[in-house]
Amino acid sequence: MELTYFGRSKLFMRFPKAMAAVCALAILPAAGALADTDRLVGQSTRYDQEYPQIDYSGPARANRVWRLQQKLDSGEVKLQWEPKWGYLRSLLRALEIDPSSQTLVFSKTSLQTAHISERTPRAIYFNDDTYVGYVQDSDLIEFAAIDAKVGVVFFGMRNRQDQRPLMDREGGRCLTCHDTYSMMGGGVPRVMVMSAPVDDASDRRTYDSASEVDDRTPIAERWGGWYLSGWYFNGGKGTAAHFGNLPLRGSASRADDGASLRSLLGTRDNRGNLAGYFDTSAYLTDKSDVVALLVLEHQTFVQNLITRVNYKLHMVLGGDDAPKSVPRTWAEVPQRQQAAMKQVMEPLVRALFFADAVPIEGTVQTSSGFTERFAQAGPHDAEGRSLRDLQLDGRLFRNRLSYMVHSESFNALPGYALEYLDGRILEVLDGRDQTGIAAGLPAAERESIRGILAGTVQRFASRR
Repeated sequence: MELTYFGRSKLFMRFPKAMAAVCALAILPAAGALADTDRLVGQSTRYDQEYPQIDYSGPARANRVWRLQQKLDSGEVKLQWEPKWGYLRSLLRALEIDPSSQTLVFSKTSLQTAHISERTPRAIYFNDDTYVGYVQDSDLIEFAAIDAKVGVVFFGMRNRQDQRPLMDREGGRCLTCHDTYSMMGGGVPRVMVMSAPVDDASDRRTYDSASEVDDRTPIAERWGGWYLSGWYFNGGKGTAAHFGNLPLRGSASRADDGASLRSLLGTRDNRGNLAGYFDTSAYLTDKSDVVALLVLEHQTFVQNLITRVNYKLHMVLGGDDAPKSVPRTWAEVPQRQQAAMKQVMEPLVRALFFADAVPIEGTVQTSSGFTERFAQAGPHDAEGRSLRDLQLDGRLFRNRLSYMVHSESFNALPGYALEYLDGRILEVLDGRDQTGIAAGLPAAERESIRGILAGTVQRFASRR
């Protein structure tokens, strides 16, 4: 599984390994080209397939990375350099990203493949809207930030003490792989999580393919190419099957032949930390948290759908028969456009309610601290409840409405779209939904979700 950025809408979409090797939280070409980072960082070609209403190539100022750069430029924030990690720890602090979110990936599906192996995995750190990629022996730190207006945008920063911290925006090269909707007349950049083929009899995928992963994917098909710490117990039947902590297919032919992975096969599903696989002192923690991975898969799935809704709604309103002025309310949207918009927004409604998410057939346990920190982030209602409350037994969240309804990108959707989505959320919670979503939620859970919304989202306060 690999965190990458490019557009696909079908589950388990296959793509050539050559494409996989240039598509992951990455800004620059791999191997020899990495030496030219001075020349390449900050250069970017225009996004020539963009929606004219979105202006993706224009300024992207509704994201956490851009806002931090303004504070660095003004002197309001100063980053601290450390000999071991450079600016990394200070950057995470400034971006409000906790190191316990660390997930480690060793599949070579990044532009910095020359530096990634089973012994030197790439670290991903994240919060609700920003992702940071750190690779050993590289002086490039990578960023992907969810911009409330244009979706995911990419930045790179030289991690060198002799250069001032500068997060330059990157564009065209990233979107060569991170957007394949462009064949439909306009691209939708997005975030993806991938599972790479592993050297295991249960993995029948071909060597030159990788699979898209989200919360609809069976656990048994996740985490190929990722390290995993924590415990996943399958309903008293022992640890559940998955592809984490397994050697990649074909790795025996490389210098880093996966020997450490093979030597620990007997305990790969029951690891409090990753000591034994590689030198964990090179990272901020010695873990790659299974709960963080589960949250990551859900979060990126919903973020991609929010971005797609934003792009497609603008396209619908840009047609020849579109209204002359931008609608302010759902009632002002002509019926023909309403039908098209509903088709785009209904998958988001389903994802928000975990309608197609596979169950967790057992119990998940971790020791990194991510579980506690994630739940504490809130917001909470007067009873202390939150959409971030984790269950980790049978399902990931206690209350099955995504915490992404609190995100800046969701709440920046056009007012008429939010009106429709809010209405659909209330239909489900009232039991009036006719699509089957409400049927999958017990009445007590729906009431709990309604109370949390009323206590944490102002526009729901008067609609309880």
